[in-house]
Amino acid sequence: MAVTTERDGPSRATTSERVRWGVAVALAYYVLAHLGLQLSLVADNVTPLWPPTGIAVAAFIVLGRWVWPAVALSALAVNVQLDVGVLAALATAAGNTLAPLAAALLLERLGFRRQLDRQRDALAIVVAALSCTLISATIGSGALALSDTIPVEHLPTAWTVWWTGDTMGILAVTPFLLSLLLFHELPSWPQRQWVEFIAILVAVVVTTTWAAQSLQVLFLALPAVGWAAWRLQLRGAAPAALAASLIATWTAAGQTGPFRGQPLLGQMLTLHAFNACVALTSFVLAALVSERNNAAAALREAAADLEDRVEARTEQLSALNQRLATEIRERFEAQQQLSQEEARTRREHDIAETLQRTLLPERLPDVPGVGLAARYVPATSDVQIGGDWYDVLPLPGGRVGLAIGDVAGHGPSAAASMAQLRMALRVYALQDPSPASVLRSVHRLVSQLPMPEMVTLLYAVLDPVTHTLRYTSAGHPPVLAFDRTKASYLSGGLAPPIGVTAEVFYPEEVRELEPGATLLLYTDGLVERRGSSITEGLDRLSEAAKAMAGEDLERLCDHLVRSMIVLGDVADDVALIAVRPLPIAGGPLRVTVKAEAQMLSQARGSLRRWLRNAGVAPDVEHELLVACGEACANVVQHAYAAVPGDLELEASLDEGLVELWVRDRGQWRAPSDRGGGWGLELMRALTDTVNVHRTAEGTVVHLQRWIGFRNGTRP
Repeated sequence: MAVTTERDGPSRATTSERVRWGVAVALAYYVLAHLGLQLSLVADNVTPLWPPTGIAVAAFIVLGRWVWPAVALSALAVNVQLDVGVLAALATAAGNTLAPLAAALLLERLGFRRQLDRQRDALAIVVAALSCTLISATIGSGALALSDTIPVEHLPTAWTVWWTGDTMGILAVTPFLLSLLLFHELPSWPQRQWVEFIAILVAVVVTTTWAAQSLQVLFLALPAVGWAAWRLQLRGAAPAALAASLIATWTAAGQTGPFRGQPLLGQMLTLHAFNACVALTSFVLAALVSERNNAAAALREAAADLEDRVEARTEQLSALNQRLATEIRERFEAQQQLSQEEARTRREHDIAETLQRTLLPERLPDVPGVGLAARYVPATSDVQIGGDWYDVLPLPGGRVGLAIGDVAGHGPSAAASMAQLRMALRVYALQDPSPASVLRSVHRLVSQLPMPEMVTLLYAVLDPVTHTLRYTSAGHPPVLAFDRTKASYLSGGLAPPIGVTAEVFYPEEVRELEPGATLLLYTDGLVERRGSSITEGLDRLSEAAKAMAGEDLERLCDHLVRSMIVLGDVADDVALIAVRPLPIAGGPLRVTVKAEAQMLSQARGSLRRWLRNAGVAPDVEHELLVACGEACANVVQHAYAAVPGDLELEASLDEGLVELWVRDRGQWRAPSDRGGGWGLELMRALTDTVNVHRTAEGTVVHLQRWIGFRNGTRP
């Protein structure tokens, strides 16, 4: 069982441990008290050998002062059995408790160490033994006298015997008990040292007995005790001192040897002097040898350390001398290579940035009624490819999908993950544009792919007609909505990052935007800054965006990049999208898409919304859509033979006249004999004027229609 000392904190011992140790101390106290009383010299109550005091002091030192109730109860149990009366027993038990407790407190104030490996420790235990036992001797002998257990004239003798017994307990028993702990804590003795220990102990017993019985000179035992202290320190000195003191006490109790014929007071003074000399001789000499051994060990360690350091320093100086010439030469070469290395690093960073940009949208689509601008700023502290990305997807019904995400990490792995997620999100958005559905599908994809990176992603769908925004965020920074007067971050629709958990619920939030509001989607690199919290970064972004709320979106993005990040010291990639719903009624329409069949629906949807906002009748709207659709289909079929190009659609309304222009930048293929040719006739049938103008730079189909003509009115 581990012993908890008071210095370590008594609260560390559990209640059950305290109970067990308390019972053990109480039993030892009780048993040894009865053994000590076998040598009583005054009224069967006062003995020159009282081991319980030594047990109590050792318990207070090792276990802590919390063990005092066990000492007090044991002392009371012993004294109650004596014929002294209840009050005298209580007073004596109090003295038997206070004396060792005072000794323990005094030793603690003197900085006593239970290893007794310093001279001050040996002197401290002698001082504590001689001084603190005056308490128990005075209280105990006084109680006996007051209870008429002893005559008053025997009080000095009883006091002396009592003081001798308690002092004997502290000087002999306490060090012996403390030395037992050292057998567990210090390295074990070899066999020859155990043999020497037994031989020394036998020599102490024989010498002390011979000196006490035959020579009647007790102090001849001191050389044997000193030999034990010199050879074995406290582990040998404490048992030797205990043996010598026991033999002397036994001799005094039997009034033999040098104690024969002396009055009891003289015997106790002689015994007291012998015990004090034994303690001083053994413990001081043991402490001196321990200090010498410790100093010698420290000196050897310091010498070895110094030798190692000198050897290491010598080797360092030798190596430094050899490296000096090499370093001078290498430094000159390094200076020459520095400019080349800087150029190479810049070139690698430019390549990484170029590769990153190729994975992002080449340009933002033209969506009627929606202003768009985007920026991507690569990190300057890393030449590897980042994982920040964004995308804008035109959706059926004139809606637009907005996506922005951040794949944790850098390098080809993050770029590959980003490319996979971007393509997957496009597919899922065309299947079901609901933000919650798209993120669920992306989450299932990430769960099935060997993609170790964590992904934050925000996907939103903006309807410019109703000015509503539907969005879901997977651990991504919130959308900022702002105008000239206020700015706020859109809450709700929150879920953990993609790839973090196996199962997750993606909620969807719907917000109606204020007229003239601008939306900002961004990655965390825009708001994070060393030494500042993320909240401070969000506040800076809100203020910077609100200050430019009425400006052009391109100027807004430039302003945010300049004010939020330090160009040339960008710790993380930055991606942002600025979105602003625009009124298009009465204004011209301009749409540019790839000349591919799957892009025709986007052009047709943009024109349909423009015609409805212009107030065109549904039947006229349908006819114009069919006519324009034919012109656009011809561009896809005939304009670009090998290299794909763009299809440009423009529309305007002026005083009841709708004009449509369909342009391409290619060269039309030669007509084939496979039939067809009805598209131009269909356009003429559905519009008032059709003009086709072909040049070396491309072809323009110009359509005109009076929106009131088929309704019976003509300007």
